[in-house]
Amino acid sequence: MWHVCGAVAVFVESLVLAVTAATSSPPGTATPVVLLAAPPLAALALMVGLRFGCWRRRSTLLVWPAAVCVVYGLVGVDAPEAARLVPGLVSMAFVFAGLTQPPWRSLWLLGPAVPAFVVAWGGFEGPVLQRTTATAVMWVIVSELPARLITHLNEQRVELERLARTDPLTGVLNRRDLACRLDASSGRSTLAVIDVDGFKRFNDTHGHVAGDDLLRRLGALLACSVHGSGDVFRTGGDEFVLVLDEDEASARRRLEELRRWWAATEQVTLSMGVAPGGPDGLRHADLDMYGDKRLRRAAEQVTESPPESPHGRTTVDPSEAEGSPS
Repeated sequence: MWHVCGAVAVFVESLVLAVTAATSSPPGTATPVVLLAAPPLAALALMVGLRFGCWRRRSTLLVWPAAVCVVYGLVGVDAPEAARLVPGLVSMAFVFAGLTQPPWRSLWLLGPAVPAFVVAWGGFEGPVLQRTTATAVMWVIVSELPARLITHLNEQRVELERLARTDPLTGVLNRRDLACRLDASSGRSTLAVIDVDGFKRFNDTHGHVAGDDLLRRLGALLACSVHGSGDVFRTGGDEFVLVLDEDEASARRRLEELRRWWAATEQVTLSMGVAPGGPDGLRHADLDMYGDKRLRRAAEQVTESPPESPHGRTTVDPSEAEGSPS
């Protein structure tokens, strides 16, 4: 779009200068050749640029304001009276640069703009030097203001997008982009669902502040563990989803190592489910996680239960019975 606007600007500049030259020059004066050549050359440059993909590079947009300055200077050679009547054309070139380029890049335009302005106004003589200096300062200002404002707005937009995609508590991704990530990696990734065992009990015992700290540590551990090989999403509460760019066996080894490290440093354990990526991958990983949680609970109950007698009654050490001698 901006390349088309730049080509149109060269057309409009040629038309304005042609009309100005026709009205300000004596009758019978020939139209400067550059005004006849500039529009077709601009159209040719636009077609070539679009054909070879030059429009993809932001820096190539400087070609259009530079062309405006060059055309202005060449007309100033043949018809300086016409060029002096429309000095704002060069200013508009700098505005275009400010709207399309990052800060300070418009300084490159001073190269073609200053000579063009000097030629149109009769060389470096007395007031022309002062006028050129003041005008150049104005050009830089009118280009830098929009360039800096647009850069600031873009940075704010990027930050807002990052905040919208990030879980504010743990710093990992939220569930907003999970569906897109699953679609993009369907069949080529492994999914893992991780849930904190007994998180409500931990919150009730230690308080919600401690619970938030626990989730922060878990989010940081998961992000560090999959850095460069996947993404971590917090889907709500104490549940996290990992999209790993590796096969299922490798993912299980990685997660088991992570679970052992976590169990050695924290008071709560983790339940995990793993499944290949695909249309139902997340559901299968969720079911696998609940199966893992049931097995862990059953193992804990067996460990905590006292042994039973062959007749189904709990055996009690006689020395521990009430009233027995010590």
